[in-house]
Parts: sequence; structure tokens; C-alpha cells
Amino acid sequence: MYFYLKKPNANKATPINLLYYIGKEEKYFKYPIGKSIHPDEWNFDNRLPKTARGATGIKSKHLLSILTQYSNLLDQLIQDCERTNTFITKEYLRSQFDLKFKQKKVETEKVETEKAITNVAEAIDLFIFNNTQSEGMSKSWVFKYRNLKNKILFFGIYKSKHLLFSDITDDWLKEYSGFLRSFPKLMKNDSNFRNEILKYCLENKIKVPKTGYNDNTLNRHIKFLKTFLKWSKKKYHNIDLDDLENTAKAFNPDKAYITSEEIEKLEKVSLSRPSLIRVRDLFLIGIYSGQRYSDYSVFEKADVKNGLIIKKAEKTEEESFIPLHDDLKNILDKYEWNLPVISEQKFNDYIQEVCREADIMDVFKKINYRGNKKDITYHQKCDEVRSHTARATFITLSSEGGMPDHIIQKITGIKDTKTLAIYKKTSQNSVKEWGNKVWTKKK
Repeated sequence: MYFYLKKPNANKATPINLLYYIGKEEKYFKYPIGKSIHPDEWNFDNRLPKTARGATGIKSKHLLSILTQYSNLLDQLIQDCERTNTFITKEYLRSQFDLKFKQKKVETEKVETEKAITNVAEAIDLFIFNNTQSEGMSKSWVFKYRNLKNKILFFGIYKSKHLLFSDITDDWLKEYSGFLRSFPKLMKNDSNFRNEILKYCLENKIKVPKTGYNDNTLNRHIKFLKTFLKWSKKKYHNIDLDDLENTAKAFNPDKAYITSEEIEKLEKVSLSRPSLIRVRDLFLIGIYSGQRYSDYSVFEKADVKNGLIIKKAEKTEEESFIPLHDDLKNILDKYEWNLPVISEQKFNDYIQEVCREADIMDVFKKINYRGNKKDITYHQKCDEVRSHTARATFITLSSEGGMPDHIIQKITGIKDTKTLAIYKKTSQNSVKEWGNKVWTKKK
């Protein structure tokens, strides 16, 4: 691989191109960088801009940093193909370079690239690219499909082969599902596989998965896969999607929520560090408002109208009407509506410590389903509390307090009643109180 000038003998700036010889195809991959340089400023020996001082030197360093991005991408793509034992092609390189560096693609080039693609991971990149051009997709949507691509590539590392559309059958889907369920076991028992996954995650700056998919997560993942396959049908394949059975059955997960008595503990507990006080206060804001952490951690006074905080959810763009009652307003005023900034991961670690200091320590039974396996584990409740526990707590206690579902939905921004049902839990005390109320005979 090297860079060369389109017109090395020109008396003015000339475009720079990248050139790479593909031995298997016996073809050259040529790609325009989109930058030009005067031949006098070009080092023809090392095929890079000359080093210099002053303004010319600053310009050369900037151009060199751009060229480095192109060479780094090519190195990464070559390594990916070597690792998965697949041939690199001109079409593959061009599609990846376009995704990385071109803001707009010429329609004819796009058609040629689409016709050449058989690799599923490449097509997922194009699926993400095409759907985000209107800027109508949320960050969470992009994350879901990037995660789909990563898991497909993980499976490709496990099988030592890039996944092609022609590979996708019902039997393949069953094997892929088993792979996602047993991922931690494979990481533990297969050192070569583990090393390749760790290397991939490091190179792509993503977290190494620590758990396998339970049936809820797998059910959603396969739905994302089918959505992508529906988009790519007739462009790249003619798979009968009805033949791909989603055998992972969704179940209502066991998720912790905070009771009214435990909320009182949180409100009154004397915490050991100021950082824990800030996290406790943020968590209470979530309980009082019923919002996701990404939304309740960024409330602004400008959002208040007629005693309501009117906020569009970052994840769904759905508008919520949040009553600004005294408990919520007092904490927001305490921070002058300039809430502490903390990552959600650190928040989750700290809120568990807060709950431990508040003596929220009941035994929590958790059931997970992975195919034909039913996993039952027991935990202390404080260790099951997360940022989203606040939202589940608001919904559960509001429902038990008699708030109608359509009001809960408007406050939380939840459109689907099935989604609302997942959040709603029923406490043992509520069951006991209603049972006694209805069945205790009057004397």
C-alpha cells in the first residue's frame, strides 16, 4: 500500500490517491483521498508529504494525519479478513472506505457496491449508513444494529468464516442462538477464541460481553436480525424469512423495584460520602419522575410549563408530561437544576452502595431462561438496583396507588401497554392487603 500523486509532474496542486495491490484478485484497489498537494511539497521516496517548518509544516502534518487514517483503515480491514480466513476484494474495500470517509455516495457507485455484497456484516454497515442519512434514527437504534454486526462477527470468529447470506438458514439460526447463549462458556474454555474476541473488542473500542443472552435478550436480537434481513431482501438475498423461526420465547423478567418503605429509607439515610448523596438524589429524581436515566439526569428549568416538566425522551423522542410535585422540585432546587454529571455505569455501581448503606438488603430471587435451561439465583436486593429501577418503581407504586394506566403512560412516555406491563410489579404487601380486604369476613 502506498500513496501517489495523480499528476506528479504538474505545476499546481494535484490529487492524492491510495493504491493497494490485491494479490488474490491480481488487481489494484485505487481510492481518491479527496486532498491535493503541490508536487514540490511531496516526498517521492517515502510517498508522503515533506516535513517542513512554519505554515507549510503545519499543513503537511495535518495532511499526514489524514493519510494515516486511510492507511490505518486499510490495515484494519486486511487484518479482519486474515483473522476470519476470507479473501479481501476491491468491492469490499471500496464499500468500507465509502462508509468511513464519504458523506455522500454517487448513486451509480452505490448500486455497484450493493450488487457485489454477499458478506452480512458489510450489508449491516450499509443498512446503518442508509438509515441514518436522514438523521431520524436515535443513538440507541444505531447501537442495536452495531451490536448485531458485532455479534455476527463474533460468530464469524468462532466459525473462522465471514457470514454470507447464503449461509443463513433455520439451522444456522439455531446454532447462532446457541452461540449467543453459551458465549461466556466459550470464552472460558477456548483460549484462541477468547484472544481473538479480546483483540477485536480492543481494536474496535467496544466492551467485551460478560454474559450470555437469556431468552428475552435473544428474542429481541433475532427480531433486529429479521428487520435487517427484511430490508436486505431482494438486494442481496431471497431468504424466506418465515422459515427462520425465533425459538427464543420472551418472558417477564424479575426486576427489582423500591417499595414505599425503602424510599423512606433512602430519603433519611446518612450516607458516608458526598458522591453517594449526589447519586441518591439523582435516583430519587428518577423515582419521583418515572423517566429513564438519560432523561431525568438532564432536567432543565426551561422545560417547566404549567407545573409540568415537558420533556422529549432521548431514546424514543416521545414527549412526557411530568408533574413537578414538591418532592421532585425540592431536589431539583437543591442543585439549582444543575444536576451532577455521572456516567450511567458509575451511577449503577454507586446506587448499589447507597442501597446497601440504606439497609435495602432483602433476598431477591431471579429467574432466567436460556433455551431449555431455567437458571434460579438469589441476590441481595441492593445488588440488583440499577438506574432503570427508579422507572420501574415509579410505575409500580403509581399503579398500586390507583393512577390510571393512560396517565402513567403520558408521564413516562410509554406508548405500548405491553411495555408498561413489563415494568409494573405487584408487591407482596399489596396482594396481602387486597386479599384480606376482599376475603376477610365481617364479624
